[in-house]
Amino acid sequence: MTNCRHILTALLLLVSLSQTAMAQPSDFQPLKADSVRSLNHYRLADNWFVGIHAGVSGPMSENIRPRDYFRLGSQHPAFGISVGKFFSPAIGFRVTANLMQQTAKAEREAIEAHPDVFGKGYYSFKHFNGYVDVLFNLSNIVYEYSEQRRFNVLGVFGMGMTNTYGFDKQKAQAMAAVPTGWYNVDTKSRSFFSLQTGLMLSYQLNECWDLDLEANINVTDDALDGVRYDDKYDGYLSAMLGLKYHFPDHLGHRRFRYTTVSDLPDVTALNEQLNEERRRLEDLERQHRNVYRQRRLLDMTVSFIIDKFNITDIQRRNVEAVANYMKEHPDMDVIICGFADVQTAYPPYNMRLSKRRVTAVFNMLVHQFGVDPNRLRVDYKGDIVQPYDLKNEWNRVVVFVLEPHKDYITE
Repeated sequence: MTNCRHILTALLLLVSLSQTAMAQPSDFQPLKADSVRSLNHYRLADNWFVGIHAGVSGPMSENIRPRDYFRLGSQHPAFGISVGKFFSPAIGFRVTANLMQQTAKAEREAIEAHPDVFGKGYYSFKHFNGYVDVLFNLSNIVYEYSEQRRFNVLGVFGMGMTNTYGFDKQKAQAMAAVPTGWYNVDTKSRSFFSLQTGLMLSYQLNECWDLDLEANINVTDDALDGVRYDDKYDGYLSAMLGLKYHFPDHLGHRRFRYTTVSDLPDVTALNEQLNEERRRLEDLERQHRNVYRQRRLLDMTVSFIIDKFNITDIQRRNVEAVANYMKEHPDMDVIICGFADVQTAYPPYNMRLSKRRVTAVFNMLVHQFGVDPNRLRVDYKGDIVQPYDLKNEWNRVVVFVLEPHKDYITE
C-alpha cells in the first residue's frame, strides 16, 4: 500500500504535474459540476409508523366449510395495533398484536348423532396473536419510487405466536359427556407457533395518515380449536381496515424524499484554488521536478456524492482522461487512492466506502477503457487521511498518483 502522506505532499505540486505529465497550463480544463437526484440520507430513528385496525376473522379448521361463513356465528370481530419502520421505499417491518374471537365446529357425525347436545355444532373461543412481519412494497419494487404515488400494494409475511383462551367450557363439557365420546375439546389456554402471509392495499390520505385494507391467511397448530387431528394444520383468515400514522423524520418529513445534490459551489471554489496554486507553484515546479518525480498527482480527480460509490457521467470523463493519459504514457503507472469525509458515518464504514470507490474506478478503467490492470495499484484510507482541509466534502474523492513503470526505472 502506498503511503498517503506522499499523496498529501504531492497535492502541493498539482501545477507541476499538469506541466510535466499532462499539458501546459494554458491547456488546463476546469472541473465541472455534477447534480445527482437521490433519496435523503436517513437514520435509524426515521420512517417509523403506528397503526390501528379492525375487521373480521374466520376459521380454517377441519369441519368448517365455505357455507359456514354465511351462517350466524362463523365470523367474528378482530382488533389490532401495530408499530413498524420502513428501511427503504421497498422494504419495512412491523410488530402486530391482534385480539380475535373465533368459531369452531364439531364433526358432522357427532352433530347428526346427538343434535340435542351439539345443536349446529358451533362453539366459540378467543385468541390473541402477535407477529413480526416483513413488508414488501410491491409498487416500489416493480416501479421506481415516486413521491406523488398515493396508492401502494404491499406483500406481508410474518411469524409469531397465537394464544387460545376463552372456550365455551359449558358446551365443551356437554359434548364430552356424550357416552360415545364423539368430540372432546381441550379448553385449556395454549400457545402455538404461527405463520402469516397476505396482501395490503394502502392509500395515502395525507402526509400523516394512510388508509389500509389488509387480508391475511394464518397457519398454526392443528390444536388451535381445542381438538387435534392427524398431522394437520389449523388456521384462520382475517380482513381488517386500518389507519397508519407516520412519524416525522429528522428532516421534518413523514415520507421518503428525494434531494438534488449539486457540488457546483465546491467545484467553483476548487477551480479557483487550483488556479491560484498553479500560479504560485510555477517556480517551485522547476526547483523540485526531480525530487517529486516518483510521487506525482494527475490533475483530475473523481468526486462522489455523500455515502455513494457510483460514478456519475460527469466524473466518468475524468476516468476516461486518466485512461487516455496512461495509453499515451506507457512509462507511467497509476496508484488509485480513495478517501471518505470524516464528518459522515464512522471509521470502519468509511474505510469500506473508500474501498468501494477505488474498486469502482479500477473496474471502469480496466473493463470500460481497456487499461492493463498490471499498471494499476489501489489504496484506500477511509477518513484516516483527509487530503483537503478547506472543505470536508472535497474528501469524498479518488485521486491518481503517478509512479514510473518498472520497465522504465533506471538506476
